[in-house]
Amino acid sequence: MGSKEDRIRQRAYEIWEREGRPQGEDMKHWLQAFQEIAASAEADGQAVKKSRGKKPAALAAPAKTKAKPKTGSGAQSVPTTTPPPKPAKTPRAATRH
Repeated sequence: MGSKEDRIRQRAYEIWEREGRPQGEDMKHWLQAFQEIAASAEADGQAVKKSRGKKPAALAAPAKTKAKPKTGSGAQSVPTTTPPPKPAKTPRAATRH
């Protein structure tokens, strides 16, 4: 199978066609495809992990003390980046020539 990026590109194209080929929504389609591919890879990874069997108690990771409460929204969060801060404006002194 092709690279992960190729799979995302193909899925984004399928989403774009299904929605009637709208202009200007390429990033939305790319992110949706990325989430679907990532969820699929995660599900495949979990299936592989489950089939390997249990680790001996001495090798198992310690149990977490606190679990985060789950929200019922079912929405996945998308990592975002923040733009760099704008440079501070420096006051300019009035010069006379």
